[in-house]
Amino acid sequence: MLARFFAALHQRPLLYWLLILLYIIIWQGWWLVNYQPTYGRPLELWEISYVMGGFVLLLVLLTAGWTTEQARAAGANLGKSKWTGILITLTTLLFIFLAGEWYLRLFNITTDGYGLTAMNYWWYQNFGLAQDNSLGYRDDEPQPDSPDLVRIAVLGDSFAMGHGINSLDDIFAQILERRLGAGYDVNLIADSGRDLDLHLPFLQQYPFQPNIVVYSYYMNDIDYLLTNTEQDPDANFTFIQDPNLHWFVTEFFLPNYIYYNILQFTSQQRAEGFVNDLTAAYENPQYWDEQQFRLNQLADWCAERNIELIVLVWPYITAIDQSQSAVTRVSQVFRVRGVPLVDMSPILREYPVRQLIVNGFDAHPSIFAHQLAADALEPVVREAIARLGN
Repeated sequence: MLARFFAALHQRPLLYWLLILLYIIIWQGWWLVNYQPTYGRPLELWEISYVMGGFVLLLVLLTAGWTTEQARAAGANLGKSKWTGILITLTTLLFIFLAGEWYLRLFNITTDGYGLTAMNYWWYQNFGLAQDNSLGYRDDEPQPDSPDLVRIAVLGDSFAMGHGINSLDDIFAQILERRLGAGYDVNLIADSGRDLDLHLPFLQQYPFQPNIVVYSYYMNDIDYLLTNTEQDPDANFTFIQDPNLHWFVTEFFLPNYIYYNILQFTSQQRAEGFVNDLTAAYENPQYWDEQQFRLNQLADWCAERNIELIVLVWPYITAIDQSQSAVTRVSQVFRVRGVPLVDMSPILREYPVRQLIVNGFDAHPSIFAHQLAADALEPVVREAIARLGN
């Protein structure tokens, strides 16, 4: 029966070619959509078997039952058909698509600065969320309380949790903990997308009260006031409305990369609009009054409990000068209160931007920038530890 089936297909080379293309699409597409094989996620045994079995079946489809005469006849038929050129084009596009898809999945599981891409989502699945402790933070398990233990909580958002940095050991909280040594536990109370309105509630809910709080502040901590307003920074990007096209762009990395990374994230106008919307929010009296109130609320909470507060302020790394008005406003709130503050702006200015960011589409701090933050924080933290001893 199989011999008759293949003999019939060999007499219809165009249909035979088309069926092979459909087989490849179904074989690869089902796996890519449903199981999302990516760098950082080990393949299960059945997946390896699925891929190898798929290759074997493809070889069978390509070679089974052919004779020299049939191959020559099929070649002659294809050479005469006007549809052959279309099939060549479709085959070329399919293999370009699959090559691009696999390259991105195997070598480009990276974040973007806005959290919009499929690669960003799978980076979190494979690296970010995969390193969470039992409390839901990207951190080691906290040490139990003891009389000699100094507990330091690092409060913040994606800048503090190491967005785009594969190893937990390379973020500034972990670097700081290693430098301080035994007797110190640096706990991360940070999550991607967490704004100022949520920092204090999550600090209050943390099961261990710290001796020192390091608050990592980034410009978009004001974003909770801008969501769904005319000044929403995310409005600078265009989202696909058609459900079928949205599904295609979301499930496959190559169209996702083209649509977001190439067509939108390289737009100088969109990037400037995003930064302008954020910085303008700090000039809005209504927004700034609310932000200032919450900043003081956090400082008051720490002061009431004799917790040493240290603030680490990050500028927009690719637009340091443009973000200075916002950095200055935030810094002034804490300086007036005598809260120790580390402004990363003058430190980061000394280095080229490409050395400071995760990748060309993500302005989050790189491993090197995290090391600079740890360098700047360490003496300030040690001074706070000395005050605790007094």
